[in-house]
Amino acid sequence: MPKVVLVNPSLSTVGYSFITPRWLFVLAQATPVDLVGDPVLIDEAIERFDPDILNPGDIVGIGISSGNCLPGYRVLREAKLKGATVIMGGIHATIFPDEPLQMGADSVVTGGGDVIWSKVIKDALENRLERQYNGGRVSGEAMLKARWELLDPTKYIFPSVQTVAGCPENCSFCSVWVTEGRQPRLRLDEKVIEEVNELHALGFRYLVFADDNFNPSTLGRIARESNQQKRREFEKLRESRLRFFEEYDRSVPKDMFGFAQMTTEAVSDDEYLRAMSEKMRIRTALIGVESFSEEGLKSAGKLWNPVGERMVEAIQKIQDNGILVLSSIICGLESDTVGTIQTMRKFATESGTMFAQFTVYNPYPGTKDFYEMMSDKKNLEKPGFSPKHKTQILTDDYWLTPMRPVDIIKHPNISKDDLHLENKKCWDSFYSLRESFKRTKHGRAKSWSPAKKMAYMMVCILFRQAYAGYGMAADSVRKKEMGIGTRLLIKSAISFYNHFFRRMNLQKAPLSKSRKSLLANAQNLVDKRR
Repeated sequence: MPKVVLVNPSLSTVGYSFITPRWLFVLAQATPVDLVGDPVLIDEAIERFDPDILNPGDIVGIGISSGNCLPGYRVLREAKLKGATVIMGGIHATIFPDEPLQMGADSVVTGGGDVIWSKVIKDALENRLERQYNGGRVSGEAMLKARWELLDPTKYIFPSVQTVAGCPENCSFCSVWVTEGRQPRLRLDEKVIEEVNELHALGFRYLVFADDNFNPSTLGRIARESNQQKRREFEKLRESRLRFFEEYDRSVPKDMFGFAQMTTEAVSDDEYLRAMSEKMRIRTALIGVESFSEEGLKSAGKLWNPVGERMVEAIQKIQDNGILVLSSIICGLESDTVGTIQTMRKFATESGTMFAQFTVYNPYPGTKDFYEMMSDKKNLEKPGFSPKHKTQILTDDYWLTPMRPVDIIKHPNISKDDLHLENKKCWDSFYSLRESFKRTKHGRAKSWSPAKKMAYMMVCILFRQAYAGYGMAADSVRKKEMGIGTRLLIKSAISFYNHFFRRMNLQKAPLSKSRKSLLANAQNLVDKRR
């Protein structure tokens, strides 16, 4: 019987990771085990893909984003040399379906794989594989539960669960609304709750909600919707989310906490914000601040975001509700200068946000900015042509060449060396020991125990070491090699988490027979792999 191998490529392999690549475990659920048995799952952040496990006729599925397509194409080449059938998917393959085929893939799946994957496998086994399959935008009802019994729970800190797909916004730097659509699609409540309870039984007490916008409909979002039909849809969506939050609170153990991505419009809706904190027990949230200036938000297509001091107030209100904010800020928006980045750095430090990430601006494939800049580049020499952007993409297919983010574009106001330097200063300043310690003396952090303050300081050091210059990706794509010091720090943090925090929580929460069985199965799997 041929086997199916699913690979999440990575630029570096360190043996552990922060967040589970959710797609691996969802496609495992979609794999027809009666035809091929349980799939082999390989996350290259954990272990490097070994082509020697393949036999001719095996099927290899590779999921790629633009950030990890290079190692993805390496896995493709290695698998083809072993005579395997290789199928590629993911957001990059959805945007550029011809590229993986040109690289040698046998087939490409665009969109979601929840529904279409079983057909792809059957076609491959029957030698009638098509060159391209369209998985489309999977409906909420059809979104599959991940097969968490295939997970080694000692290798990750945070599992990921999805509750909603799509985003109603249209930020110019983001590809989510282009690929996933602007109509939010809700997963079935019972599927989400069942999945979270399985993860709780495996010993996890903190999970990441893999939703690009956890609050797609709040009172603020409804208020700025001019279309009456869409307005009514948003009102129903808000009601559905609040009902789900109530059911989640009743059905999930109280010691299960979450990390989510949300917009600042959560502060416009006190009921929704309280429910996220009290019912869903969100304890940390990534907030798309992008910029503290109106010019920066205009560059990002996000003028509905609060500006300056109003943004600081929004951050404080979220944190006053018990949710620590990870402010996501972009360095190098078209309106930026060295001076504006320095001002933004000061704003970020003084805002009170407990965490921050400072990503270097990139026009990612699939975004509005990317398509407009590529059009500008193509038509720049035409008489009378007026480009939409002053920022220029320097290299076509830049994702196929290893390079620093600052080398991808030519900024109209900042040299690449200055952009790199100012971005580094943002990380160094915000996560300095002095500033990190100061944050433990304000707001709710004042009441933290010494041990919790020490843990926060350690997380600050770790976050800076692991993500400086790039930021946190939802599926933990590693974009750079990590030094020995960073590896040891991450390993120490994960060891501490596994041996103390998780075990302590398991002792506090007695397991039912079904949960004991699930946990035992997971441990047996871990023992076998060892």
